[in-house]
Amino acid sequence: MRTITESLRVAQASSSVKPFIHLQFHGPSGNTYDYSYRVINLEHQEKPYDDWAEIYLYDNDRQIPDLRGYWTEIGYGAHLATGSVEYSATPRLWVKNKQLYSFEGNLFMILHCEGVFSHLAESNLVVLGEPPEWEGQYPPDFTIYDTITNILEAYGYSLDTLGGQDDGIIDTLCPQLWVNENPFENPLEVIYRLIAMTKCFLRPKTNLAFEIRFPQESDTVQEHYSYNSPHYFHQYMEKINEVIPNHIVVFYNQDEDGGWTNVQQAEAFDDDSIVRCKTLAPTTDGKITRYHIAADLTSATDANNRASAILTREKFEELAGQLVVPHDCRVELYDRVGIYDER
Repeated sequence: MRTITESLRVAQASSSVKPFIHLQFHGPSGNTYDYSYRVINLEHQEKPYDDWAEIYLYDNDRQIPDLRGYWTEIGYGAHLATGSVEYSATPRLWVKNKQLYSFEGNLFMILHCEGVFSHLAESNLVVLGEPPEWEGQYPPDFTIYDTITNILEAYGYSLDTLGGQDDGIIDTLCPQLWVNENPFENPLEVIYRLIAMTKCFLRPKTNLAFEIRFPQESDTVQEHYSYNSPHYFHQYMEKINEVIPNHIVVFYNQDEDGGWTNVQQAEAFDDDSIVRCKTLAPTTDGKITRYHIAADLTSATDANNRASAILTREKFEELAGQLVVPHDCRVELYDRVGIYDER
């Protein structure tokens, strides 16, 4: 979660909280505009590998310039008891288009902003090898973490050290990764291919930085929300899905000539789901299987890790929910949240 002061934590958990939004735009020449007090409406979504915002600004005086190409790191916070304001910034967004919205007595400027993942998807292709194919392979001793770091740094980003977020795959496995075989690949596509081989996720931060997150059941609850004490929640909905598929098979050990004369397989199961799914047709043993080919893997350990990683991502879809709270600027993707409800 984002680190904030105790004063801000108390202020935003109060039933009489007065929210504050910090909105400063930075231009390509270093010029800035602070429109924190022009915000009329704001929708900001931070999702895995996608973030964007629609910002409505009051513009009756027609003083807002063309902000296309400007960037902002929206800050969320609150007015403190002292009369000052504090906030915590979110990952960077760039203004991609603007709209003028005029009606009787009012004029708004609507800005559509997109985040770092869109920026990576729109960047030039990952360049390896020679033109015109730009096809190539990363060094054979590059781990997944090394390769993601290399790609991000090539486009002006940074990746934090792993700390305690190593899943045993991301900084161990050295995939024989070819890029731009067919078709060309942008940085986000290559990074997603890499991170999908692990149990980890990539989380953006401020100042063009990223960090790796490896969510686990043993993680400490970082934010607490209760029906009868601060930080309150207004509404909570929980949905529990069946884990489908619940059985992953990975074929590996391809021959150097591309054949499969020595093919082997690794497996991963969700035993609880298999028991529940025994009544589902067409299977009779409860296994709902998905097959994957990992032609670059030759080790049983790596193949078992790949099967386990794929199944882990499927299991992340088991629990879904929707929580409505007075805004809490601490919350980030992949935090562990506790909801306490005795209704």
